[in-house]
Amino acid sequence: MPIRASRTTIFPSSFVNWFMDFFPRTRVGVAAAFFALAAAPLCAQHHNASPPTAPAKPVPIVIESSGMGPMQFVTVNYGVPAPQSLTRQLRGDDDRTRAAALSALGVPAQYLQRGRTIAPHSIDLVFAQLGNDDDVDAIVTVELDQHIVSAILVPDGDNWRRIATIWFADPFNDLLNTSTTFLRTERSLLAHNRYRAVFRARSTDAHSGMTEYEAHVIIVNKQAVVTLSFASRERDCSADVKTPDVKAQAKSTTAGACSLAVRWLRQDTVEAHHLTLITGTGRVTPHDESSMTLAPMDDPLEDSHLRSFTCQSLMFNDQTEHFEPTAVPAPCFGK
Repeated sequence: MPIRASRTTIFPSSFVNWFMDFFPRTRVGVAAAFFALAAAPLCAQHHNASPPTAPAKPVPIVIESSGMGPMQFVTVNYGVPAPQSLTRQLRGDDDRTRAAALSALGVPAQYLQRGRTIAPHSIDLVFAQLGNDDDVDAIVTVELDQHIVSAILVPDGDNWRRIATIWFADPFNDLLNTSTTFLRTERSLLAHNRYRAVFRARSTDAHSGMTEYEAHVIIVNKQAVVTLSFASRERDCSADVKTPDVKAQAKSTTAGACSLAVRWLRQDTVEAHHLTLITGTGRVTPHDESSMTLAPMDDPLEDSHLRSFTCQSLMFNDQTEHFEPTAVPAPCFGK
């Protein structure tokens, strides 16, 4: 004998018949309302079962330009001879003595192979207060066949220690990069009675393009710290590159014009540890660019070659020991 499935009844038929007889004139409308009210809790239970929508994550603020490009930065903690002794050993005639001095600076391993130790093409020694103490620190910079290398040294009682080495791979016959263009010292952005080391290195491409990177280094508690790094100058001569400035684009009808971006820092004179990273863009010919003079911390906002300017606020973060952006880049006031 087959078995039939029984119906599932929400309301008994006797109840429904009584309800319809009790309201003969509006039985249809009232019945619809009744069943709607009965089904409402079921719909509410089904709706409440869905998970809540997660709040949108805030978009992080990033700096407009960052990075050291071709420069390599390594922190260490090695005992080394005094800076003056190192410079004498680097100029010595004995290969082993010269190799030991190069090793103390942290040069690439290719210069330490037996029988291939060379004398540096140039040796520069700079003394400056780079740290947050009263010690006078030292930077020894050498030009080698294929690299420019700077070693940062700090005094440790009567001895010295190398705490960092920064180098840049570049052939000696490249006239754009020398020890004097690679390193300069300027007053610290955090304390005007201290100094910072500013490193710059340029790289080029096959289309006459060029990018110059800049890195700022100080010493905090006997440790070398890169507080800020960015592309300070970018020249792109590709045919398909267009500047966002329509006026500059229309004016650049001269053959050989390139897209140019220049970045520099403006220090806040009111609030300490605050900076503004300014980016100026335009299109210039190589002759125009060679006439532009950008001394350290100069403000070329009025330079006729740069047409569009954006500003981004930066503030030093004590935890990361780095200048961090506090807002997205925006057009500079009055520009």
